[in-house]
Amino acid sequence: MIIGIIYKFFLLLVTIKSYNLSRKLTFSTQNYLLIYLSVSLFIEVISFSLYVISPNSKNGLLYNLYNIFSISFFYLYFSKILKYNFKKLSFLITIISTLYILFFTSFLSIDFDKNIGITLLLFYLANSLLWFYQKISFFDDHKITDDPTFWISTGLLMWSCFFLFRVTPMFYFAKEDKEFLEFLKVGQNIINIFMYIMFYISLKKYEKLNYGSYSR
Repeated sequence: MIIGIIYKFFLLLVTIKSYNLSRKLTFSTQNYLLIYLSVSLFIEVISFSLYVISPNSKNGLLYNLYNIFSISFFYLYFSKILKYNFKKLSFLITIISTLYILFFTSFLSIDFDKNIGITLLLFYLANSLLWFYQKISFFDDHKITDDPTFWISTGLLMWSCFFLFRVTPMFYFAKEDKEFLEFLKVGQNIINIFMYIMFYISLKKYEKLNYGSYSR
């Protein structure tokens, strides 16, 4: 419970940072991250409110739709950065992911569909690795850690690796070992905190690079 509140607090801080950044200059200077952060914060507030009102309430539909949104957003995010065949591969991955969710999952169910979660993490892994491969293939004089997308991609990779470990056996542990399931939930919140710390660093990099003066 406490670690979940801390995670939401970190998300709020990063969203405020993103909002202030967009007010100072233009909305697009951070590659529209404010949209993703605002929606993420909204989802977490709604989910937490439902839990407070009714601890047994189901919010699977909320996260099913949120995962679909996340795929759409990060396709647009990476499409502005990836080039040539990398961009085409990203588009193909997005189409396959979306079609799979629409036709082979229960995305409108009140229960969370773990197949949507697995699709999302595979999408994150693929696009993040595409960016890293592109960065290595087209070497420039800038340190990779000065690139804001490095921190976004690293955060998504870290989140995806842990989420795979959590989501795959989650329904088994929900019946057989609820204590371990709770441990995984706490672990996921810790990973979420680290991911949003990386997002915050990314925003600082956008700020330092004077909003686009750095050629990605």
